[in-house]
Amino acid sequence: MLDFRPALHGGLVAALLSVPAGRAAGQNQAPDPASLAAQERAAAEASARDGFAPALLAVLARDGAVLWPGAPVVVGTDQTRRLLEAQRALDSLRITWQPLGLELASDGSLGVTWGVAAAARDGGTLRIGRYIAAWRPDGEAWKLAAIAVVGLSAAGSTVLPGDLGALRRAPLAPAGNVAHFVAADLAFARLAADSGAARAFTRFAAPDAVTFGGVGLLNRGPAAIGAALDAGAASRWSWHPVLAGASASGDLGFTVGEAEIRPGSGPVSYSKYLTVWRRLPGGEVRFLTDGGNARPATPIP
Repeated sequence: MLDFRPALHGGLVAALLSVPAGRAAGQNQAPDPASLAAQERAAAEASARDGFAPALLAVLARDGAVLWPGAPVVVGTDQTRRLLEAQRALDSLRITWQPLGLELASDGSLGVTWGVAAAARDGGTLRIGRYIAAWRPDGEAWKLAAIAVVGLSAAGSTVLPGDLGALRRAPLAPAGNVAHFVAADLAFARLAADSGAARAFTRFAAPDAVTFGGVGLLNRGPAAIGAALDAGAASRWSWHPVLAGASASGDLGFTVGEAEIRPGSGPVSYSKYLTVWRRLPGGEVRFLTDGGNARPATPIP
């Protein structure tokens, strides 16, 4: 769950982006994908105009989780502000993004988007990355419950403020309305540890799941996603969730966690991830997309 990414439903999102924003969807309203698409478009435009840090902070929930390359999982606006203020290189970057996929829970109490992001300095080379975001309605707006950004910044260049907080978070147990998503993530991890990542990703991918491999490479469906991992069959994968969220209807959720990949030879990779989950009509829980980035080297017990 280190560097594999999201799905492409471009026709749907292109249509949504042309629709004026309506009210944010809530538990007592019909799901409104147009309002989420409009919210994301406005945030991307603000990032390009005013800078990434203020744009992100403006839409981040008070307990929202941010997965920035090279940093631990940070939660909330205070930790996020301290982290982003330490990244002086962001001052000269203009970052924007384009959603390629969007899905809402049946009751509209959670939405997820994923797509491509771009960063550039004036007159400089454009750098292409990816992102996954989980959103929840807050009054008339949507707020970010979790976001993972990949490829826009080298993990080794990240500056960690001294007052950022713990570099590791405690594993999450399945309980409450997130229980079946956390349980699925734990079962996913057990299968990867026992039988390898390729089999685990094949088994737990939704029929329409999509991940990004390299730049411009999309893996669509369980078979393609599993095949993309065959090259790393000798690697030992381990992970656990540390945060989670879910819709009130229980059909859409996400987990945030910490991972460790031990290759057959070479250094260990320490990462964190954001996985988006769907509960299928038969009750099975499968992931829609998954991705993450590097974190500080703190081994998983």
